[in-house]
Amino acid sequence: MMDFSVVIPTHNRAELVARTVAAFLAQGDADFELIVVDDGSTDNTTRRLQQVNDGRLHLVQQENRGLAAARNAGFALARRQYVLFNDDDIIPEPGFLGAHLELHRRFAHIAVVSRTQIPDSLGQDPFTRFWRARAENGVRGKSDAAALDRGGYWFASLSVERAHLPADPFASFPAYGWEEHELGLRLWKQGIRPRLATRARAAHEDRVNLEGMLTKFRSMGRMAWQFYRMHPSLEVALWTGANPISLIFKRWTYPWPRAEKILQERNWEQGEGAESAYRFLLEAAYTQGLLEGRGAS
Repeated sequence: MMDFSVVIPTHNRAELVARTVAAFLAQGDADFELIVVDDGSTDNTTRRLQQVNDGRLHLVQQENRGLAAARNAGFALARRQYVLFNDDDIIPEPGFLGAHLELHRRFAHIAVVSRTQIPDSLGQDPFTRFWRARAENGVRGKSDAAALDRGGYWFASLSVERAHLPADPFASFPAYGWEEHELGLRLWKQGIRPRLATRARAAHEDRVNLEGMLTKFRSMGRMAWQFYRMHPSLEVALWTGANPISLIFKRWTYPWPRAEKILQERNWEQGEGAESAYRFLLEAAYTQGLLEGRGAS
């Protein structure tokens, strides 16, 4: 029988993870165990989850060691045929696990990517609308079971056969960025391809803002160099921009001083050029991170 170990890392998001856990425990179309790793929360996460009376839920507590360590700790306890790594802000709709299961039955050597969406309830401000559309770009219009490229491994909810994964699937990065892609590259080299499950629908309750996303993109730029050091190849150099030629181009095209000037006056966000400005700012933040990461390498 095909079944799942669902692994959810969490940190200081008691209300949100409780909603996600409840949504998974309401799934009735697959046999599964639910492993939640509380990564050193200081809120009432543990108390909230200890009140859940369901034998499928297994709660793990550890000191705060970061996302990779939390995912790996959950994976170490997984015993089912397939493992679904799901972030604590990805709330599944009915039929979610069944949609993953169907694709695993149809195809061998795949990873199944959930169909996540940022709900309208999280806001209609200019940047949220921009980010919602950007997040949709990679999957909009694709059919169920559509094959994705390597970028499909930038995931917040993905399932893969447990036998395809090493003892500690996730490499630790000291800051945000490239963790999922690094695992995805190793799976890709094994011939495992990501496929989209359009019926594995979930709400991505990720409340975004421009400042927070600029911080993430800057961190990703810095972490690109670690990704490259882990996989020193032309493929990764071109993918991440962690190479001299790309860096020269980006530095010339996306200068951070210009970004700082744009950020000083924000009335442009209500105009027609907001989308282009947002794209420039994110790329400028990433470029700045690349420059900083190169100096630290």
